Amino acid sequence: MPVLRFVVPPEWDGRRLAAFLRGVHGVSAATLRTARRIPGGLTMDGTAIRTVDPVRAGAQVAMSLPDADREQSYRPYAGALAAPVLYRDDDLIVLDKPAGMPCHPSKGHPDDTLANCWAALPGMAGRAFRPVGRLDRNTSGAVLCACHPHSAYWFGLGGHRPDKTYLALLDGDPGRDAFTVDLPLTRDGVGEDHRRLPDPDGLPAVTHCRILRRANGYCLAVLRLETGRTHQIRAHMAAIGCPLAGDLLYGGSTELIGRQALHCWRIVFQGPFGGQGEAVSPLPEDFRRAALALFSDECSVWLAEKEGIVSW
Repeated sequence: MPVLRFVVPPEWDGRRLAAFLRGVHGVSAATLRTARRIPGGLTMDGTAIRTVDPVRAGAQVAMSLPDADREQSYRPYAGALAAPVLYRDDDLIVLDKPAGMPCHPSKGHPDDTLANCWAALPGMAGRAFRPVGRLDRNTSGAVLCACHPHSAYWFGLGGHRPDKTYLALLDGDPGRDAFTVDLPLTRDGVGEDHRRLPDPDGLPAVTHCRILRRANGYCLAVLRLETGRTHQIRAHMAAIGCPLAGDLLYGGSTELIGRQALHCWRIVFQGPFGGQGEAVSPLPEDFRRAALALFSDECSVWLAEKEGIVSW
């Protein structure tokens, strides 16, 4: 059974347990109710405590969570683990999603998804899959996942959004080295391709882009998002006339790569109990080959040498 532990700071001495857990650590009301139902689910220095009881400065509060979630869990992936673990602690796991793998099961992908890979991890059987943001099926790279409801709730609070760095090959040259695309997006109401289009009445969407290299009409770009709309990078780059290489949906050429050349390369995050985590996803082979064909050198080595540029 997962147990979360919190130390009471001096300024919270004498305050009610519920106020301390919700006010300092962002524990949701639902998580607190679940812990209350577990025998011994809430303790202070090993002694049971009620949510209305006061806490003491320096004491350790422990909150238990159930062994299994009532939410839907998934069948463990049957093959060799297709999404390696890039980072893991008691609260968070970062998986390295390959291109072509959906995040969640569907009619066409019942048991070969990232959720199924999650279910195959040691200790995760029966636990709900809670990705903190998802990637399109043909986008590769790092996906942050919460191990329990409190971690998921933490990232839903303001100011706790993970910082993701994407790499992309653009089919075209924007003519600028650094720029921001601020275009609201809406879903295309025509057909079943689920494209997103610029629309003044759409949802706000802001993408920051920096061009790292240029060759033969293509660019290697590093991108960061202020918002996380569906297809945001793909739609924004297409809107400025530089769709992602391989992205047929938005008009990109498949000469170099057979899927959108978009990779979530690095993710930096602040965990629910302090401390900063980081995970880097190596460039997948198809992306690496495309970059190598354009730039005639080892792209991943070059990126490592340009760490300062890539991280803004």
